[in-house]
Amino acid sequence: MEAILYIIGIYGGIALIGWIFSTISNAFKKHREKIRDQVATEVLNGLDIDNVIANYKQKLAYIKYSKTDPIHGQIERMKEQIYGSTAVLMNECPKCKEGHLILRKGKFGKFMGCTKYPKCDYTSKLETARAEYKKSINEEVIDAMRQAYS
Repeated sequence: MEAILYIIGIYGGIALIGWIFSTISNAFKKHREKIRDQVATEVLNGLDIDNVIANYKQKLAYIKYSKTDPIHGQIERMKEQIYGSTAVLMNECPKCKEGHLILRKGKFGKFMGCTKYPKCDYTSKLETARAEYKKSINEEVIDAMRQAYS
């Protein structure tokens, strides 16, 4: 009987401590929200939000920002699930322009080959494809930075 009372006391104490921490946490959360609202009111007071949005849209137009196609993003994620980390290397075949490069395994190791094989016999070393991909990404980033800051 005493053991049961001790167990009830321990669980009751744990529940009480949990309730206290929850109450304190909620109080701090409400206090932070109140401070955030006060700061937002002070900062945004007298600010022409339409002008800010228009300036932002002009900057996006200047760097030629466009939304990515959501279907293209899903296709890229599916390719990555199927083919792993090399999926980003699956560009259009530079030789036939119809197929895509995919990871293949040969007797000398892994390489990138066209999906239209045997019609197209284009191959590339995996290391070369990775280096070309990194170079193209770096060039895209540099071009975007030049457009944004010029």
